[in-house]
Amino acid sequence: MNKFSKRLAVALMACAAAGTAACQEQSKPEDKAAASTPAPAAETKSEAAATPAAEAPAAAPAAEPEKTAEAPAAPAPEAAPAQPQQVAQAEPAAAAAPNPDDPNAPEAGSRKPDGDAVYPNPVSELAKSEGLKFEDGRYRTKDGDPAPVVTKDYMVDWGTWNGFRRYHDACHVCHGPNALGSTFAPALAESLKTMDYNEFLATVSSGRVANRGGTEYVMPAFGEDKNIMCYIDDIYTYIKARSTGAMPAGRPNGREDISPEAKKGADDCMG
Repeated sequence: MNKFSKRLAVALMACAAAGTAACQEQSKPEDKAAASTPAPAAETKSEAAATPAAEAPAAAPAAEPEKTAEAPAAPAPEAAPAQPQQVAQAEPAAAAAPNPDDPNAPEAGSRKPDGDAVYPNPVSELAKSEGLKFEDGRYRTKDGDPAPVVTKDYMVDWGTWNGFRRYHDACHVCHGPNALGSTFAPALAESLKTMDYNEFLATVSSGRVANRGGTEYVMPAFGEDKNIMCYIDDIYTYIKARSTGAMPAGRPNGREDISPEAKKGADDCMG
């Protein structure tokens, strides 16, 4: 009998003596150790699974600051009361217009006895925007020179309208219709691009002799002709409007009424 057989026989005899229970007790610790080994992994999984659940409540309060940030936007409707103030300011301007249904209302564009234009008058409004003043029955620059006022629809002031009539009554025979000149007189629409009011007035009243290209041009003196000199400012404003391009060739599309001052000045001059 070899050594291995002897040891096996001793073990069998020991088991028989101690009983089967003793052998089972010896095998249990190993089984328990083998069975208990996966337990930590299960616990780790349960802890890992529990971690998101524990973190979830922490994410919930993050939504609350957004609600708090949006709350200050609520007072915006307070700006609405500004509109009634604007409407209230616009009402007085409309009240200044004459009632068109009133049979005694002045004609649109006419002037009051004090010389102020009656609403609505686009000529007067344009003159104010251009810095012109109404004085002695006509619009003038800050230097006192008569100035034409022509709207985009070619409605003109009274002086320019009357100047159109007076020019084509007394001046166009030599200087051509619409101040465009002729074969024996220059175009005044071109002349006034460099000639100021005082020089124009002196030329018309005293006359002039000019030699151009071997041709002598004689401008007679009209200082004693009331049909021209009483309306010289009106003639000037018409030619000036043609010179600047504000007034096209032809008849103006409309005019404002003559002022009391302009009417009185013409009557006194002609009388």
